Parts: sequence; C-alpha cells; structure tokens
Amino acid sequence: MSKELFFEFRAEEIAYMYDENFSKKQAIQTGIALANKVLDDGLIDPFKVFSNVCRLKEVITAADKEFRDKLDVIEKRSVNGVEFTSIAGRESLNYDEDSLYNDLKEKLEKRKEELDRAKSSKSIEFDIHGCELPKLTSKFTKSSIKLNY
Repeated sequence: MSKELFFEFRAEEIAYMYDENFSKKQAIQTGIALANKVLDDGLIDPFKVFSNVCRLKEVITAADKEFRDKLDVIEKRSVNGVEFTSIAGRESLNYDEDSLYNDLKEKLEKRKEELDRAKSSKSIEFDIHGCELPKLTSKFTKSSIKLNY
C-alpha cells in the first residue's frame, strides 16, 4: 500500500470514527478506560501503549493546528456533534512600551531575587530598604513523567 493511500484511508477512518452523539465527556472516559484496561490486564507493555499514545497525540495536535490555520469558519457550523464558531482576534496592549510598567516589573524581579536569597539563607536577610525579608513557604508542582523522542 502506498503512503498516500494509507493516509487517505486513515483520514476517511478518522472522519467516521465517532458518531455525532460521542461527547467530549465520553471521549475522556474512553481514554481513561483504555489506560486502565492496559494497566489492569497486564497483557500489553503499558510503556509501549503510552509511547504510541504520546506520538498519536502529537499527530492529532499537528492536524488540529493545521485545520485551524487553514479552514475558514464564516458562520457557526455544527458537524458530527461538534460546533465550529469563528472568534475574532483580540487586542492586547504592549505594556512594555510604558516606562513605569517596566520599572515596576524590574522591581518585582529584584524582590523575587531577594526573597529567593532569604529562603535559602540560614541567617536573617534584609532588603535594600533595611527591612527584614520573610522566609516564605513553598508550594510544589505535581510529579510528572518527561518524554523525549
């Protein structure tokens, strides 16, 4: 089978993979059920499945971006239970053009550095104004699995 025919077949398969009643909630539950089945059954190496799920996610993300970049949504449209609506870009101010904003931003960065220094110091630390720096508490992010391929 040629590469082009293979991709044509896959695109058609994806077009009809789920009916219009397959909700976002069901999609999430299907993904959870897939992972749990692999983990509970022990018939397939979960890292093999996970590695291909990660690759497939990249394929889907790239395809999603390409469709978003190239499809024009003129008016609201519903296809296969998914609603497509165009949203106009929004304005955002260039705050960095304001000198006061930049000054405050720089002062905040310096304050962060002072607080970091105080946290790691065994002695009492003071800021540039002579005020004692507090020893702040920390919060931690959730552990995760890093992927490279």
